[in-house]
Amino acid sequence: MSVSDVAASESIAHEPRQGYRFERKYHIEDFPPEEVAMWVKRSPALFFECFPPRYINNIYFDTPSLENYHENLSGQAARTKIRLRWYGDFLHSPANPTLEYKIKSGMVGTKNSFKLPPLNLAPGFGHDNLDAYWSKGDLPDTVRMDLKGVIPTMCNRYHRKYYLSADGMYRITIDTRLEFIAIDRFDSQFHRRRMMDHSVVMELKYAGDISTLDERLVNFFPFRVTRMSKYVTGIELLNS
Repeated sequence: MSVSDVAASESIAHEPRQGYRFERKYHIEDFPPEEVAMWVKRSPALFFECFPPRYINNIYFDTPSLENYHENLSGQAARTKIRLRWYGDFLHSPANPTLEYKIKSGMVGTKNSFKLPPLNLAPGFGHDNLDAYWSKGDLPDTVRMDLKGVIPTMCNRYHRKYYLSADGMYRITIDTRLEFIAIDRFDSQFHRRRMMDHSVVMELKYAGDISTLDERLVNFFPFRVTRMSKYVTGIELLNS
């Protein structure tokens, strides 16, 4: 089963269409993070920080032929990414990791999540460690079948700030200190890393009907909307 086919499987069919939300992404290289945050706070939606900043870590999964990577490159509208996510430190038994299916359909997206036990992620980690790890989690059989068809392809890590509009309708995240980390089939040492110190990734998220989206807010920001994928970027940086 390809990663795109996963979107149609029972393992990610737990949420109705109304679970999707509008998402707009901006990859910003000509504004420092402080100025991006200033634009957010001065917007018509009156954003405020709604959650403490934190580091986000991910392991991404793809088929051995990198089908998800190529689907992203081709701009396929309907696609799915599988990742393992946790917060805080990168190595050494990250607590409360979550397996996520991130599902995109055009400009809207949603996620399905499955909580997992701590993962012993340390130098020497290899693909085979995951077989035993998946067996410890309370995962549906369909998800276990999906995981048999994918392999870990890269890790990434970034610092995120969270903003909420005064009316509670809009969310914005600002990601900085982007780092991409190679994960090897055997004996990963996590030494091969690439940084994007001067990049800022901002995402605007809206759970309402797209027809009611406030155009004043969308048109307020001086940043250009992009198709930037952290996964695609990381694969290309680590293999260049």
